[in-house]
Amino acid sequence: MRTPLTLLLMTLAAASLNAADSLRAGFATADLTPPLGVEMGGFGYNLGRAGDGVRDKLLARAAVLQIGARRVAIIGCDLGGISLEHTRRARALIAAATGIPPESVMLGTTHTHSAPIATHWIGVGKIDQQYVEGLPARIAKAVVEASKKVEPVTMSWGAAAVEGVARNREYPGGQLDPQVRVLTFKAASGSVAGFIANYSVHPVVMAQLTHLFTGDLAGASVNLVMERHPGSVGIFLQGSCGDINPIYTHMPQDESLQKLDLLASRLAGSITQAMDGSHPEPASSLSSALRPIALPQIVPDKDVVIDRLRTAEYTLKQANLTPDLSGYMRFRADSARAAYERFNRQPLDRWDTEVQAIAVGPVLIVANPGETFVQFGLATMDAFPGRKVMVTGYTNDYVGYIPAKDRYIVHPDSELSYPAYMTPWLNGEFRFREDVGDVLVREMVAVGQAALHGASGASH
Repeated sequence: MRTPLTLLLMTLAAASLNAADSLRAGFATADLTPPLGVEMGGFGYNLGRAGDGVRDKLLARAAVLQIGARRVAIIGCDLGGISLEHTRRARALIAAATGIPPESVMLGTTHTHSAPIATHWIGVGKIDQQYVEGLPARIAKAVVEASKKVEPVTMSWGAAAVEGVARNREYPGGQLDPQVRVLTFKAASGSVAGFIANYSVHPVVMAQLTHLFTGDLAGASVNLVMERHPGSVGIFLQGSCGDINPIYTHMPQDESLQKLDLLASRLAGSITQAMDGSHPEPASSLSSALRPIALPQIVPDKDVVIDRLRTAEYTLKQANLTPDLSGYMRFRADSARAAYERFNRQPLDRWDTEVQAIAVGPVLIVANPGETFVQFGLATMDAFPGRKVMVTGYTNDYVGYIPAKDRYIVHPDSELSYPAYMTPWLNGEFRFREDVGDVLVREMVAVGQAALHGASGASH
C-alpha cells in the first residue's frame, strides 16, 4: 500500500531524475590575441603582414553541454585554422582537467585572415612557434572555465535569412548559404547564457592591406549580439564558405573597417532575428561521434615537383627581383620542397584526418576540416530531413579547399583552378582527387548518423 509519504518520496525521486537528465550548459572565453608584431596569414605570398594593432580581441569561445553524466565541449576560435596535432593536445588538456572525453571535444575555427597562422600553411604568413605552441593551453582554459559554470538551461532553435552580406566568388550570382542558424541557451532567469551561430562566409572583410588583429566578420557579428545580451558568450561555427566571400574585401584599412562595421551589423541583425524567433527544442539526449577518414589524393610526377623547385630556386638567384616576385618565388620553392618531402610519408594517395558530429536532442552539428564549397554543406544538411542541422568547416584540422569537380577541369594556371591546384601547395600536400567533395559528404553523413544513433543510447 502506497502511503502519502511513499508517494511524496517517489515524486521527489522522479523530479530528481528529471533534473539530472535535463540540459545544463556553461560558457566561457579565453584570450588568444598575440603580441603585436606577430604575422597574420591568408593573403598573398610572404607579405610580412604583421599585426600592429587590435580591432577586437581574438577569443576561444567555449560551450560545455551536459545531460546526466554525458558532456561535450564545443569551441569556436578566432583563428585561420588549426592543425590536428594541436587539436589533440587541447583535447588531452581538457580531458585531464574536466574529464570530458577527447572524442567529445569539437574545436572549430572561424578562418579569420586577421589572426596568426596556426596550422601548416606555407608562404602566407610566418608562423610564430611560441604563440602556436601556447594555443592548446589557452583553448583548454576556456573549456575548463565553461565547465565550472554549467547550469540548467533551455535550448531553442532559430534561423533567419541573411541579405547583403555574402557573394559566391567562384560562380557569380551562384549558390549561397541562405540563412544563419542559431542555437540559443537561456538560464533559469530567462537571460541568454550563450548562443551558437552557424553561417557560411569567408571572414575576409579585413584583407591584405590591413594590419589589425580581428575576428573579422565572424567575431565582430557575434560580439555585437553579445553586447545585446550582457554576460552571454557567442560562438560562431564557420560553415561551408570555400566559394563564399563577403561582398566587400581587398580594400585599404580605413575603408575595410567601415565595411566591417556595416556587414557585421547586418549579420548580427540576422542572428538576432533568428534568436528572437526561435522555438524551444527538447534536449533529453546528448551524444558525439568521431570518425577517422581518408581524403583521396592524386600522387604527382616527382619530376614535376623537382622542376618547380629548381625553377624557383634559379629565379631567386636573379638580381633585381621585385618584392612581389621574390615573395612568390620563395613560396614556390618552399612549397615544392615540402611537396617533395611528402613523397617520404606514407600513404601517398590520401590525407588522413577526421570528421565529427554532436547531437543534442533534435539538433545535429556536423564538423569537417575543410574549406568546403557551399554545395557540400547544403547537401549534408539535406541528408537529415526533419533535423535541425549545422555543418561547420575548419574544425579539428585544416586540409584546405574541397572544391567542386568543375574546378579541376580547367587549366592549372587558370585563376578558376586556384582552389584545386594552388592550395595543395600551401599545405605541402598533393592535390585532392576530383570526387573529394562527394567522399567528404558521405563521411559527414556517416558520422552524423553515428551521433544520432548514440543519442538514442548511452554512449558518448
